[in-house]
Amino acid sequence: MYSAYGLRLSSEIALPEVGGSLDGPGAADIEITLGTPAGPSASATLLPLGLWVDGDRIGVDVPDVGRYVCEGGTRIVVQPAPEVEAGVLKLFLLGTALGALMVQRGHLVLHGNAFRVGDACAVVVGHSGAGKSTLAAEMHRRGHDILSDDVVPIDADGRALPGWPRLKLWQDALDRLGIDSSGYDRIRGAHAKFHVPLDRPPLDPLPVRWIYVLDRHRGPLTITPLTGAAIFTSLHEHSYRKEILVGAHRQTHLARSAALAATVRPARLDRPRGMDSVVASADAILADIDQSLSGTPGKEHHATSH
Repeated sequence: MYSAYGLRLSSEIALPEVGGSLDGPGAADIEITLGTPAGPSASATLLPLGLWVDGDRIGVDVPDVGRYVCEGGTRIVVQPAPEVEAGVLKLFLLGTALGALMVQRGHLVLHGNAFRVGDACAVVVGHSGAGKSTLAAEMHRRGHDILSDDVVPIDADGRALPGWPRLKLWQDALDRLGIDSSGYDRIRGAHAKFHVPLDRPPLDPLPVRWIYVLDRHRGPLTITPLTGAAIFTSLHEHSYRKEILVGAHRQTHLARSAALAATVRPARLDRPRGMDSVVASADAILADIDQSLSGTPGKEHHATSH
């Protein structure tokens, strides 16, 4: 039995990435089993990236990896492809499949990471390659616990649910941060991206107070408050596997987005291209958080890149 996002997971696939096994009584909230699940029916909604929605099932078919079918927010059935690497199989299980299951459970699921600030947390979102995990590593270095990386489920009360204490970092990011990659597991085959475990105490769900949309551009580092429709656009754009937000899932997503938008301080962080801006980005975000805690209204400001 494992624990993730405040839930108990039973799995027929070993998941050491999630952390130590749980002891003690208690039924599983989520079951992960091996099997041969049925594919999409004739009435299913077929989506890009091998995704599909069929009633209370969400599936993803990954060539040469396998089929994953999420059922009713409580079960994931995995059919591995022949000779697939265990690490690759789990990459999609703990990412796309588990993220889809969180959508089925009624959560707003963002593509980013969350770090602790006192009794609350900040969420950083952005497209792949924007530098989210590298920034999370810098926040961790400064003493901020990382709740979750890559997949951030937010419940109906606006709380980010803690995942497992691990980051996924490319070799160049590790080099810039002064971290030796020897001894870390590669995420996928020959790819120079690694699972990096973090030293972190168990965490409860924490209310989201700040959201930063991370982007890169050619200008100086700036933080600009988001207002009005820009908030909803950003939440949708940076939802995890937003392709599955159809039908009832879309309605829940809109309701959760509206509730979250009313309680957070959202901003866009534009930073210069290049890894050397990570320190300045962390400085700017933490300064913006300090400003909000002091009660100063948010306004656009610039920072000098390190």
